Amino acid sequence: MSSQYVCSNNTKVFVCRDKVSFCLSETEISLSEAERNTICKYWKEAVDKNPNLFDGVVLSVKSVEKLSDGIKVELEKTHYSHMTYVMNHQNEKITECRAVAVGGSIVTIDGYVVFGKMSKHTSFPDVIQCIGGGLSEEDIFDGDPVHTFLRECREEIGLTSEDIVSIDNKKYFYIRDHQSTVGICYIAKIGLTKETLLQRFKEAATDGEIESLVFVNETDESMSDLLKQPSLVDYARVIFEKKLLDQSFDDIREYEFE
Repeated sequence: MSSQYVCSNNTKVFVCRDKVSFCLSETEISLSEAERNTICKYWKEAVDKNPNLFDGVVLSVKSVEKLSDGIKVELEKTHYSHMTYVMNHQNEKITECRAVAVGGSIVTIDGYVVFGKMSKHTSFPDVIQCIGGGLSEEDIFDGDPVHTFLRECREEIGLTSEDIVSIDNKKYFYIRDHQSTVGICYIAKIGLTKETLLQRFKEAATDGEIESLVFVNETDESMSDLLKQPSLVDYARVIFEKKLLDQSFDDIREYEFE
C-alpha cells in the first residue's frame, strides 16, 4: 500500500459544528465481474507482500443529507481490498469507494498533542496520524460516529472514556481528492500527562497498529517542526498549518457532496 495517499493527497478540511449521524443501508456496493477480478488480482499481490492484511468490511458513503439540525450520512458496505485499490489507482475508472474514518486530536493535561506512528506491518507504515481508524458497523448503534474514536483510543493507546475530560463540539471534516475518503477529526482533552499516557500505551494498547506515540508541545515552534515531517497524515497537516497561521476553515455545509 502507498503511504503517499494519506500524506500527500489534495485534502480539504472543513469545520463542522452540527450533529453528525450515520445510518447503514441494506445495500452493498455492486462491482462488475471485471472489477472484482481486477481487485482480486491486486489483493493477492498485496497479501503476498504483507500477509498481515485482512480484507474486512469497509463502510462507504452512499449519500449525505443536510438537515436543519445536522448532517445525516448513509453508508453502504464494501471491502478493504476495494477501498485500497481505489486509493492506489485513482486514475483508473472503477466504482468509487468513499470510506469513512474517524479519529481525534488528543491533548494531554500538560499541553501535548498526541499522535501515533503506524507500525511497519500496517497498510501505511511509519505514517504519523491522529488516533483513529475506519468506521465500523458496531460503532453506529445510535448513529454517533464518536464511538469509533473512543474505541480506537482504547484499542490503539489504552485510553478509556473515563480519561477523556472533554470532546469539543467543533470538529473537523476532511475530504480527500475525489471524495475517496471522508473523515471526522474530534478535538479531545484528557486528564493524563504525557508520561502517564505513555505508560498506559505500553501496558494497555491491544491492536498493535501504533508502533509508538508522538508528542508535540502546543507551541508554534513545535508545531512548525511537526509540519516538516513528510510522514505526517495529510488532514492533520492541513488542520495544524491553518491553526498555526490563524486561518479560518469553511463550514462543511458549504461543501457539495456529489
